[in-house]
Amino acid sequence: MPDDRSKKKANGSTPATGGDSQRAKQRAVLRCQLVASAEVTEPNSGTRLSARISELGLGGCYIETLNPFPDGTLVHLRILRDQGVFETKAKVVYSQGSFGMGLAFSEMAPNQRSLLEDWLAEIVIQSRPTS
Repeated sequence: MPDDRSKKKANGSTPATGGDSQRAKQRAVLRCQLVASAEVTEPNSGTRLSARISELGLGGCYIETLNPFPDGTLVHLRILRDQGVFETKAKVVYSQGSFGMGLAFSEMAPNQRSLLEDWLAEIVIQSRPTS
């Protein structure tokens, strides 16, 4: 049965079911919801996927794509936003058929880590309810 990512909890998070629950427990850092364009390239073959990101955290992200790379694939990731371009190397930690893949970041340059932290801080601030 396909994973229905359109169902949201009242707090805006995606409910974890089945394998998603287990993966969420394994993450060291929570992810924030973010929709942005992404390019994922497998360096050995040069295969490039144009996709979109739906979740982002300090340690990784979820990429929505119909043709995810297999588990264990090392890739180069670019996330494009109005606020800049984030680039890092990553590894596919899980792949979900025609839905997407979870990436764990690796070998991140300090300036890219700083950009990522800024983006996440901005997302958290924007998601806070106003009183």
